[in-house]
Amino acid sequence: MNLELNPLLKFLEKRATIFALLFLSELLRFQSLYSDPDPKADAVAVGNPLDPVMSLLQHGIYAATLLLMLARWKSVIRAGLRDQLVWLLTGMALMSFLWSDFPDWSLKKGITTVQTTYFGLYLASRYNLKQQLQMLAWAIGIIGIVSLLFTLAFPGAAIEAGANAGSWRGPFVQKNVLARIMVLGAIVFLLLALDSRKNRYWLWGGFGLCVLMILLTGSKTALLLFLSVVILLPLYKALRWSDTIVVPLVITLLLVAGSIVVLIVGNWENILVGLGRDPTLSGRTDLWELAMELIAKRPWLGYGYQGFWQDGGVAEIVWKAEGYKPPHAHNGFVNMALDFGLIGLFLFLLIIAVTYVRAIAWLRLGKTTIELWPLFYVTFFFMYNHSENTIIAHNSLFWALLASVTFSMKRLRPVEPKIPKKLPKQPKLVKHT
Repeated sequence: MNLELNPLLKFLEKRATIFALLFLSELLRFQSLYSDPDPKADAVAVGNPLDPVMSLLQHGIYAATLLLMLARWKSVIRAGLRDQLVWLLTGMALMSFLWSDFPDWSLKKGITTVQTTYFGLYLASRYNLKQQLQMLAWAIGIIGIVSLLFTLAFPGAAIEAGANAGSWRGPFVQKNVLARIMVLGAIVFLLLALDSRKNRYWLWGGFGLCVLMILLTGSKTALLLFLSVVILLPLYKALRWSDTIVVPLVITLLLVAGSIVVLIVGNWENILVGLGRDPTLSGRTDLWELAMELIAKRPWLGYGYQGFWQDGGVAEIVWKAEGYKPPHAHNGFVNMALDFGLIGLFLFLLIIAVTYVRAIAWLRLGKTTIELWPLFYVTFFFMYNHSENTIIAHNSLFWALLASVTFSMKRLRPVEPKIPKKLPKQPKLVKHT
């Protein structure tokens, strides 16, 4: 049966894809019902009774995705060859069990990361960027509405206590997880609303819901990133101008950025106090310094994929010093170095740099705001990892989307300008009388 010609199958496939996006967001786990509202509480871990269901969904989603990819294997291969660097990093996650302190765990999570990557490949090979954004808007819109209603219904579980008392986390384990998804949603709804007149009121409503949820989470990192996105929108659009305008514009931006950096560094403590934070970013710099010392002991390949933050492992040193058990380094780049060493970190930074350059070239070929998506997503992904951890992860919506972005952009080659050929001179006709 031809999947492309059957309208019912196409309808069901899109809805199934939206459901898969919801699964990758971790909304369906409703983890806040089974975790302490104080993220630093030293409480006994409570198992999530939904985990067996989530495991079945995981296997079902990835199996169905693989079958759909096999049905369209030619387009999948074409898309998969567009970026080999993503496959290299994914392969490193898979093979890191060879040097991991917890080889069975690293291998298990590495296999799931391969599945998450090929789900991103499925998105890129099956849907264009606009279709991907539309399905993502549906998924994040559902997440926003469910999070709002869930928090109103179960405030004891959905609102954090302790240091972040009053911050909304909805059905997620921590406020920053919800905030991160809502920033992503704000970008998606903004680009779609600017691109289409159809349903634009619904799209602006979705944008407003995401902004509201960002504010309710109380995440200053998310708020600053959202404001950065709004500021960057006209600047990224300016990249479509001719090079004679872009060059001085980029120089001006660099000068302004340099001035801002100097201003921030010179007033670091005052700015953090004004934001209601301590000068060590809630103690994270102490964690990073200790992590750096441990990276230096195994600098090239690290401790294996997810082989560091395990009970009975090297992470015990960090947990003892911090007085609680952070699940990661609260910095994607530090976490990358712990998992994959400096080689893996370099490979990831290379992926970001190459994708960023390709995204600019892709933007210049189009005329709609949809072409801004790859550039905005790479910016979002890179900026968020300075204080959180969203880099390569199994069953991660963010890693799947990075894979889909890299695989969605066709390889661009410079086009030689066509020079009109000069027509041979025609002999003048002389009229004889």
